[in-house]
Amino acid sequence: MSGREWNDTGANAAEEKGAGESGLSPGTTWDPVAFWARTSPDRLALRMGAERWTYGRLEEAVTGAAVSFFEQGLVSGEHVSVEFGAEDGLHFAATIHALNRAELLPVPIGQRLTEPERVALRTRAQVDFALTAAPAPASASAAAAGRARAKKPSHFERRLGAPAAILLSSGTEGTPRAVVLTHGNFFWSALASARNLGVRANDVWLTPLPLHHVGGLSVLTRSAYYGTSVLIHERFDADAVNQAIDREGVTLVSLVPPMLERLLDARGNRPFPDSIRAALVGGGPAPEPLLRRAAKLGLRALPTYGMTETASQVTTLSPRRWPEGLETVGTPLPFIQIEVRGPDGPVIAPDEEGEIFIRGPVTAAYFGEPELNQSAFDRRWFRTGDFGAWDDAGRLRVLDRRTDRMVVGGENVSPSEVEEVLGRHPVVLDVCVVSTPAAAWGHEVAAAVVLRPGNTITLEELREHAGRSLAMFKLPRRLHVADALPRNDSGKLLRGDVRGWFAEQMAEKNPA
Repeated sequence: MSGREWNDTGANAAEEKGAGESGLSPGTTWDPVAFWARTSPDRLALRMGAERWTYGRLEEAVTGAAVSFFEQGLVSGEHVSVEFGAEDGLHFAATIHALNRAELLPVPIGQRLTEPERVALRTRAQVDFALTAAPAPASASAAAAGRARAKKPSHFERRLGAPAAILLSSGTEGTPRAVVLTHGNFFWSALASARNLGVRANDVWLTPLPLHHVGGLSVLTRSAYYGTSVLIHERFDADAVNQAIDREGVTLVSLVPPMLERLLDARGNRPFPDSIRAALVGGGPAPEPLLRRAAKLGLRALPTYGMTETASQVTTLSPRRWPEGLETVGTPLPFIQIEVRGPDGPVIAPDEEGEIFIRGPVTAAYFGEPELNQSAFDRRWFRTGDFGAWDDAGRLRVLDRRTDRMVVGGENVSPSEVEEVLGRHPVVLDVCVVSTPAAAWGHEVAAAVVLRPGNTITLEELREHAGRSLAMFKLPRRLHVADALPRNDSGKLLRGDVRGWFAEQMAEKNPA
């Protein structure tokens, strides 16, 4: 994909399958908000604070916003950034649906970023128009005029191969990538998740995740396809999430591992109610001891693997097999193929490591990066850059990012393996392992740790602890004790920032 061009033929084979039923054209599906507003207008769609929007109310907001875009002269295909504050979650959801209704392309951008940072992201995604507040509702006469200019009837169809959003990837290692996701990406992802978790009419999916990232946005899109309810929290608060689970009918929740740990810490020994069916835990490796803590309290915390490019999850531990396999991220979801490839091709032997490739309803392209599109795709297979291995039950273990792996004296070192061992030290609360340059040795292992309150640790003490489990070349040679590790607002470690800490240390010891 280059410039502003989009070609439906780049979509994956799964998107080529048309709905073919209920009067739909091949390769299309209904606009989900319009469908549920017509069939079940009083069904609850969104909740946030004291506000409750039914699908009928949501449809009114979507229609009004879509008409306002026509009034402002926006034309089909233009890129519109959505830069609302976290407190505007309801209007964010309505605006995303309205932009799709008007055949405009949403570009969600977090409002917590500085203005220069947001300008850079707008430029990266070639944004034509920036929305920094919810659009004003149109008048009745304007709405009628807007509908007259619209090209489609009120029950709009969506072409599965058409772009639905440009999402900026998390950017943990530098400039975020602009990922094009189609309606088919979101649609097949929703179906795949439903096949794994099931869907119940009374489902309430709680998301404390940022809505402009794929984890939060996918909760909105899949719940709209299901006709179920989303409870939006402005930010993560462990007590508020526990209360929602206990008293507000929450059946599903999406979390990143640090959120799950804080949730369990705040809960103490109180078991979770039977009404909570599962917690999806993604956005980074979830330590097995943390998942077992949740299991002891009756919470099905299901480790999940996915990314922006895959419209969220591609593997999730099956709730029917839980708590077996907590050290893995489960098996591939329906419509997804995964290969772990070694130097000589796909590997299937348990514990044999290789790079993870995915085929199915994943992104068709990065926006405006033809060279990256050439390297990221092997025919219809997407190259994730992650290393993994199958276990003997066909479940996937995700090990490291390819870019995170290091070579120490000719030996490969996995940061996640070292982090898992260092994290067992009784005074270590959080840990990040990165590489630093070491001339002829290639790399050195460097560890940044957050300690439990009131504790101290030396590099020698940490090495002594790790040396009981790890070979000498895997032990850290540099240590940085921090108050907190840098994470983005979706909870992912910013390893580039951690490397910067050690680069500063080395510069201070060896000034030019």
